[in-house]
Amino acid sequence: MDWTTEKKGTAVENEVENSKSYFQQQKENILAQIKARMERDRAFQLCSITGNPKVGKTGLAIDSRTEEEIEKGMKILVLDYDNGAEATWDSCWDRDENIIIYNPIEMRVDGAVDWEASFNNGKGFVDFAKEMIEEDNVKSFILDGVDKIYEGSGDVLRDHLVKQQQRDGSIIHPTDSVRVNPLDWKIRNRVYNRLLDLVCSLKCDRFLITHMKPIYGDIVNPTPIGEVPDWHKSTPARFNQMLHIRKEVKNDVTNYIAELEASKTNPSLVGNEWIIFSTNGDNTWYGITELQDGSL
Repeated sequence: MDWTTEKKGTAVENEVENSKSYFQQQKENILAQIKARMERDRAFQLCSITGNPKVGKTGLAIDSRTEEEIEKGMKILVLDYDNGAEATWDSCWDRDENIIIYNPIEMRVDGAVDWEASFNNGKGFVDFAKEMIEEDNVKSFILDGVDKIYEGSGDVLRDHLVKQQQRDGSIIHPTDSVRVNPLDWKIRNRVYNRLLDLVCSLKCDRFLITHMKPIYGDIVNPTPIGEVPDWHKSTPARFNQMLHIRKEVKNDVTNYIAELEASKTNPSLVGNEWIIFSTNGDNTWYGITELQDGSL
């Protein structure tokens, strides 16, 4: 029996062969990715849409197909943590069967959101989307409710701390106010990023939607002094394009205006504004042509 750790003969040959096979697989994956990129006529959009409630965020993302793509039956997939896309689909799109909406939220019997189940449902819908994308008939994937996901990931962390039973020498009950140590927030961030990473890796146009939250001047006199998107501070670094929608009322006409705040793919458009929706009794939807044709 050979008690040495030195590999000899067939063992060495097998290791070399396995190494070659692994490299060959890596090489094939690299070449396949390069080939797919070269065959596309443009980079997939990865765009954020921010704004206050009821300004047309979801409607703008759903309206991301050209007329030709609508006629062709290209699909829009909506992972709706905000639970508002169905109303837009019903009232504005005549219940188009090629707009597929999934609400992943599951509730517990006490009325609280079961975030662990809800996140698993979201992952399942992303896996479902990957299969459809392989069939080459998906135009866009929309993640609606990034703010809800951020909130939910914090709730997952708190549930985790509660289940630990003992922390800093005291028993923690679900009804207690759970103190979160700074290092523990990494758990929340990983839960949050895990779902966003899956969505951002999809091979189609992707739109991530969130609401705004107020920012305050100081703790002593907490008066709102502005607004920022309600997501983790690292989130904007993900995007190639960033749109913000605001509402303006003048002379009995209400306009909903989208501004392009950032773009890696078409920097010359940064600062441009589009009236996407206008109403003075008669509702008119305009959308954004550059978003539809991928030139944003």
